[in-house]
Amino acid sequence: MGENELKMIVDGEFQRSLLHMLEVLTLCFYIECDEFPEYGFLQHLPNVKKLVVCSSSFKIIFCLQRPDDSEHLSQLKELRLESLEELVSVGLESSWIEPFVGNLETFEVISCSCLKYLVKLRVSFSSLICLKVENCDSLSYLFTSSTAKSLVQLQRMEIKKCKSIEEIVFKEEGEEFDEDEIIFPQLNCLNLENLENLRRFYRGSLSLPLLEKLSITDCDEMETLCAGTLETAKLSQVKLQPFLETIQLEIDLNSTISKEFLKKVYVFTFFC
Repeated sequence: MGENELKMIVDGEFQRSLLHMLEVLTLCFYIECDEFPEYGFLQHLPNVKKLVVCSSSFKIIFCLQRPDDSEHLSQLKELRLESLEELVSVGLESSWIEPFVGNLETFEVISCSCLKYLVKLRVSFSSLICLKVENCDSLSYLFTSSTAKSLVQLQRMEIKKCKSIEEIVFKEEGEEFDEDEIIFPQLNCLNLENLENLRRFYRGSLSLPLLEKLSITDCDEMETLCAGTLETAKLSQVKLQPFLETIQLEIDLNSTISKEFLKKVYVFTFFC
């Protein structure tokens, strides 16, 4: 759906009953447009559960200023942002957007090369189940530790091909490096792939009590998952490199990752 179709919605050229049935909305704008269009059209689409914004020149999705009618997006469960090469801010920190963020279950950000932060301040993703981030080369981390602590329902996390990421969770100033623990109580699948500058997931301690599937591939700078203690009670095997068999955990996960990292360093030094 483009700009002309949105104007038709606002002008009442579609039957209200049909618009109320719409649950999936994909927006593509091929003209130069820095900001997401006026949000008024969303009040005509009260039951949209999935919003996709793609192939556009937007620099920000959700503005700081509260729209006249901010009751829309109440049913939204899934947000996908794709091929937004000029996007610098999603805008999820805006106070008026907080209710919808709290209901969001799936969040995907694909090929947004100028985006430096998913969220800049603390945001509560209390219902988020699935997170996928791919080809976002300006990200140095995904979340601050305070935001990460809100991910109590997260079950699946996939981070791929983000060449600047050094940490998944950034520890905020004033927190002790080894003492502060983050718990992902529902996370059962974690996939980290082709993150060439990733050094660790988190500098503090991690608890992943339900983690069963872990894949870490082409993350050559990664020495350990976290600097503090690591709990992965249900994890019995891990894939650490492509084209190799899955490794059975005979020691704890951090020690296994460190051991495999040292192997890579040794092989590299030997062949050089």
